[in-house]
Amino acid sequence: MKKRTMRWASAGLVLSLFLASLSFVPSGSGNASAATSKSMAALYAQIQNERAAKVVALVNKERAAAGLKPLTVHTNLSKMAKDKAIDMFKNKYFSHTSPLYGSPFDMMDAYNITYRYAGENIAKGQKSAEEVVEDWMNSPGHKANMMNANYNLIGVGYYNGYWVQEFIGK
Repeated sequence: MKKRTMRWASAGLVLSLFLASLSFVPSGSGNASAATSKSMAALYAQIQNERAAKVVALVNKERAAAGLKPLTVHTNLSKMAKDKAIDMFKNKYFSHTSPLYGSPFDMMDAYNITYRYAGENIAKGQKSAEEVVEDWMNSPGHKANMMNANYNLIGVGYYNGYWVQEFIGK
């Protein structure tokens, strides 16, 4: 019993020293952990935005090859797509129907997005924009959304392995 207590006490001391070393901030540097946290969040947001932009570029490349007009990024549709990706991740579901927002069309209404035509593609687990677009292009239903001539606006969201494309035509 004494040995086990000693081991836990040693482990606790090592952990305490390690944690103390993480909180050490040299004088004059401000709050390094808050700055690091903010810079990590900014970096992650930048990566998400780059992935979304790459998806749009790849989709427009496929559309151009098929003789279709490119899709234009719609800011509010992009916010909706990102929020849907976050919702799927946080609420642990994978479906076009959100327990929080309802259908994609309900969600568009909630985001004050008007449309004549609308569609959504979702995916989970792909590591890159190239991989997710390839998977969507190899799926007849998803490809039909990406190549639909009635759509002229797109929003793309990515969050922790969840990908969402929202399409509308006005």
